[in-house]
Amino acid sequence: MKIYRFFIIAITIVLALSIFYPAQADKTTGKNIVKEMAGKDAGAKINNLLAQINQITAEGKRLNAAMKSVGNEDHQVIKLRLAKLWHGAEKTILSLADNLIKLEKKKPQPELRLQVESVLSQTLTRVKSETEHLEKQINIVREQRRAAPPEQRYALELQVVRLTDYLDVFWGRNFHLLGEMTQIGMDTDSEYEILKQKLSRRVEELAGRISLSLVRVDDLKMRLKDIPDDAEAAKLLVVSKKSLGSNSESMTNALNLLDKMHVNTAEYRSRQASITQDFSTSLLNVGVVTKLSRQASKAMFDGVLERGPAVFMKIVFFVLILYFFRIVTRLLRAGMEKILDKSDLKFTKLARDMFVTWISRIVMMFGFVLALSQVGISLGPLLAGLGVAGFVVGFALQDTLSNFASGMMILVYRPYDIGDLVDVGGVFGIVNRMNLVSTTLLTLDNQMIVIPNSKIWGDVIKNVTAQKTRRVDMVFGISYSDDIPKAEALLEEILKSNDKILKDPEPVVKLHELGASSVDFVVRPWALVEDYWDVYWDVTRAVKLTFDAEDISIPFPQRDVHIYNENALVPAAE
Repeated sequence: MKIYRFFIIAITIVLALSIFYPAQADKTTGKNIVKEMAGKDAGAKINNLLAQINQITAEGKRLNAAMKSVGNEDHQVIKLRLAKLWHGAEKTILSLADNLIKLEKKKPQPELRLQVESVLSQTLTRVKSETEHLEKQINIVREQRRAAPPEQRYALELQVVRLTDYLDVFWGRNFHLLGEMTQIGMDTDSEYEILKQKLSRRVEELAGRISLSLVRVDDLKMRLKDIPDDAEAAKLLVVSKKSLGSNSESMTNALNLLDKMHVNTAEYRSRQASITQDFSTSLLNVGVVTKLSRQASKAMFDGVLERGPAVFMKIVFFVLILYFFRIVTRLLRAGMEKILDKSDLKFTKLARDMFVTWISRIVMMFGFVLALSQVGISLGPLLAGLGVAGFVVGFALQDTLSNFASGMMILVYRPYDIGDLVDVGGVFGIVNRMNLVSTTLLTLDNQMIVIPNSKIWGDVIKNVTAQKTRRVDMVFGISYSDDIPKAEALLEEILKSNDKILKDPEPVVKLHELGASSVDFVVRPWALVEDYWDVYWDVTRAVKLTFDAEDISIPFPQRDVHIYNENALVPAAE
């Protein structure tokens, strides 16, 4: 890229030199202009610089003439030599102006000043001329690009980018030359004003082109989204992005030059930031930040005035719809509970509560979605996003989904219900509530235990209260010396006297075991589930009191110990 820049600059300077340096050469060849200071270091240096300019002029004319008669490869070589020649010419001109300032501090140099001013003025004229020429060339290539097929537009866009880069270099050269002219005391106010006006117009033009490029890029992206295999749109998108980047960079370069000329660019930079949405550099400029803040505040205020009433009404409708569906949900819940209570369907309380809850939630969710649609929120992308989010969340929450599936299985097979006394997951307690993820138990000492459904379904489920009746198993022992028929009759009498013991099935009283310490009877009455512990405790108490009253003992565990004396068996010695 730098070679191309040097090439353009070289052509410009050589063309400028070819205009005015021949005349200067006639005046300076073999002659010292600074007569008063001949022999001094500064004067000798001035004369040496003028001689270098004459040499550069001659060499530039020779190379320009040679380019007309050489082939393409040699043509490129000469361009590179011209670029190198310009680099030396630039340094020579700047050094000439600096030395003029040094000399004039000691003594006026009118003849030298005329020649230096003439060199700078004519160079500036040629730079301005070349700038206009480049602008025309850029417009020509743009027209060619507009009419060219897609496969050729990228190459033409690269030409526009290169020419734009060269143009930025010449704008910078124009500003630099004006600075040198101002430094030696030349009147440059009018030229500065012209440059400011041209750069301001260029910024306006580039802002429009950037906006157009952004629209084109968005359109092509939508086109590729609809038709992913559209090769023409893909090529045009690359070209449009290239154009967007080039114009944005050129606008920044122009604004930087305007900043150096003390032009307030806050307005332009805020527009640039608003168009490109690139605030990285603009936020470093206080004026730009202030301007953007004012624009944002004004846009927000205008938006509130313009769309505020409509937004307010949408919010009102949103709230009213949700409130309406909340009322509908409550009425539906109450109605469903009454219908299920009167229905012949065998719903467990657990399944009924779950069914009513989920139906209510589904209705409320429908109301929420309807409310969103009424305020203008598109449901398609929302549902698609929920689907993707659901997949991600489901993958991350595999254990939770396992609990969910286990909860569904529990609802279908109904191993227990609300209020049942169960032994599940190593916990013994009453089922307090359940959802699709977990089951909450209250232990007999009123502790709340939450158990994941997967742990319950994957283990043994013991439902103590699943049946309406339950057998009460008890064992009572009497001593071996007590009357067995009498004890048996007493136990049967105790069972008959208890109203909570069921007649059917009939209670069982049997001699069960001859234990180590006692003769054991098994007593097995039947009772309703809710009467189980009352029967157990009442019968146990009655047995103790009755046995005590009838002199029937309940032996403690005992063991008989026999001591064997070995000496007693040994005969006495004679």
